[in-house]
Amino acid sequence: MDVPISSPGNDNEWEQAIGLLKRVYVGDGYSTADRAEIFMQRASFEAGGEMLLARDTSGNVVGAVLQLHANGPLAQVARDGEAEFRVLAVAPEARGQGIGEALVNACVQRARAAGAPAVALWSQPTMPAAHRLYERMGFVRTPERDQEDARGFMRLVFRKRLEPDPGQAMAGG
Repeated sequence: MDVPISSPGNDNEWEQAIGLLKRVYVGDGYSTADRAEIFMQRASFEAGGEMLLARDTSGNVVGAVLQLHANGPLAQVARDGEAEFRVLAVAPEARGQGIGEALVNACVQRARAAGAPAVALWSQPTMPAAHRLYERMGFVRTPERDQEDARGFMRLVFRKRLEPDPGQAMAGG
């Protein structure tokens, strides 16, 4: 399934994206409502990266991910020029349709276009479906980079090494 990915184009799309993130992260037990209310703010997301959205055929936001700015305020596990993304979420009613994969692919493509050597991310231990997606897409668990989270769990780090875009290599050479 071809899932078009784009950035929010207006306030309504931002509201839908943040509403989806809160619904998924709080509803699935990954965050408290209080923590989500503090962290999931448009201003901090805009300062920290580029929000990418997937929409259903009616235009409703059904998936979101934040591609972080290199060395930005929300970066946590990226090193040495790596790209990083956070808060991948797909609406429960839209799961199993390739939306999460399309969002991750968009992050990988942007990272490759920016010349990043790899993409890194962290995930909670209670997110096995996300872990399966990342591993299926070529991300490798990197346990030596795991971090203790203040909420009492280990942040599990995944990394995907990127090969240069063949089209860019040919254009440059």
